[in-house]
Amino acid sequence: MYSLSPQPKKLMDFPVEMLIEILSSMDVDTLFRMSHVNRRLKEIVTMHWPSIFMPIIKRDFSPVELLFRVFDVCSGKAVTALDHICDGDVFFGQQLVCSHRGCGKDVDSRWTTQLSSNDALTVFKVCLAVKKWEREFHRLRFARYPQYSRSLRPHELERLRLGLYVWWRFARYFHGGFQFDEGFEDQGRFWLRRPDSPDIRCNFMRQYSTTQLHEIMDVWNTIRSAVGREVCPSIVTIREQSDNMLSRAEASRIGWGDPIENDFILATIMKLRPEDILHLLVFRHRYTTKQSLIQFIRLKNPWIEQSIETFTEATETVLRERERMLIDEKGSDALDPGLYFPQSGFPFRHGGVVDHGDRNIERLRAKYAHDAGKGTHYSTVNEEYADGLYLRAAVPMGQLVATS
Repeated sequence: MYSLSPQPKKLMDFPVEMLIEILSSMDVDTLFRMSHVNRRLKEIVTMHWPSIFMPIIKRDFSPVELLFRVFDVCSGKAVTALDHICDGDVFFGQQLVCSHRGCGKDVDSRWTTQLSSNDALTVFKVCLAVKKWEREFHRLRFARYPQYSRSLRPHELERLRLGLYVWWRFARYFHGGFQFDEGFEDQGRFWLRRPDSPDIRCNFMRQYSTTQLHEIMDVWNTIRSAVGREVCPSIVTIREQSDNMLSRAEASRIGWGDPIENDFILATIMKLRPEDILHLLVFRHRYTTKQSLIQFIRLKNPWIEQSIETFTEATETVLRERERMLIDEKGSDALDPGLYFPQSGFPFRHGGVVDHGDRNIERLRAKYAHDAGKGTHYSTVNEEYADGLYLRAAVPMGQLVATS
């Protein structure tokens, strides 16, 4: 005998409009799993992806505009000094998600990027990688100081995402393939920026405020330190971790060269895209030999040893530029403690991703949050500052195999 009480509806019994509403309220991991439950749900996600995906992106992946800048029309191809950074309008489906800002002399706002259903999967994968970074970052951030360990707060996660998006875009523009930038000159194992170079990389970084640059550099340095510790430690690091119980010969089988050579190797690995770096940090144990790890790296970027890592140099150059401009404007005490971000790093109070409960640091964040684009026409290398205050940063050539 059938029950007269109403039976609960199954998910598939709901109309499409309601299913879209339900799917758009999920987080990106759950949506990814739901899209593989059955054919109908997958078809709904495929057909209505802008309506489903945009609410999730706006809710969980701010700053949204910087996320979509990762997919602009020029990203993914090598950029020479004669090219421009594309900063035009970006459409996600029929919705305008980015409008050009026109900040910087190398920024080209004429291009329009149309993200179609074919691009939705790429955006989806980046969002999944961002969530994985959010889960891993606090472990990397507090690795050396576990007594400070905690989860990141929502606004700290937004700073983390800012750093990831900028790194992603920079990697797609400048680390994506074989290129020797004509703005750099070969100095043997190092490259130096020429004084007259068209510094498109620096102009890329000038789009961000000083506060944002400190946050971006904090993300970069945290991840770089983790890669140097967990993926390609130096011989010295290996011996220190073993309390010098290992001989140099034994440590060299595990370590990746002496400190200077190791820095070359680390810089080379950091030219990979964020999703590949994350893979190495999470699944390092799968690569039981150096050769298997090198093979993975070369597979992801076949030209990685024939190009230079310039993210560090570009960011540090623009930060030094801003500091020099402050000194020119306000005098030599403009960088004194309390007036500018401290130079010492975590766990000391210095700005960056993590809050420190320090009113002065928060005041500095607000003070230097509105100078994006400043320095666009400022000379990177000026003869007036040949006293050592403005030395050009050395950029190491690519290397994966240690000789020491």
